[in-house]
Amino acid sequence: MIPIAMIKESQNILEERLKLYKKHKAEVITTMQRVEVWEEALKSGQLWLFENSVSRILGMPHATTTTSPTEHIASQREVTAEMVQEWINEDKSKIRYKTVEIEQIDEALRALTKEQRTVIESKYFEAMTWKNIEIMFNEKYSVGRVYIQTDGLKLINREALEILWQILGPLFQRYLYFRR
Repeated sequence: MIPIAMIKESQNILEERLKLYKKHKAEVITTMQRVEVWEEALKSGQLWLFENSVSRILGMPHATTTTSPTEHIASQREVTAEMVQEWINEDKSKIRYKTVEIEQIDEALRALTKEQRTVIESKYFEAMTWKNIEIMFNEKYSVGRVYIQTDGLKLINREALEILWQILGPLFQRYLYFRR
């Protein structure tokens, strides 16, 4: 039998990761768009597009405007193919795990009923209150059915979290390990 504390900790981890889903997905999408621009510039040889985008040298004091000719020259660096490739590799490395996590959450959500998925998405992705979820859920699903109150929605949520943990648990087990 699994200790109650460990079950609760597992649920907390899953809820944390679900709350970060939307933010992580936006980070992955914007990073990949940036990488696509850099890769296209590498392919077409148009690195000059980035010449003035590197506006400061790390470790060098930086004013909000470049008024001195020396500061203006120092802030301009030639952008090389190696530099752009390093940016690409660095960005891809930063989002690698987030991409896997997003893909696995997307797949795990497919195992839920549409009602369960609606509750999970509303609660964790949209950060809606239980009262707002109740209103929205019943407008969408209660036609010809019994009105589902907050307690019923919380039950649907718990059941959905159990299904998601069964699928995503192996991915999130490392969080349990590091919290001990």
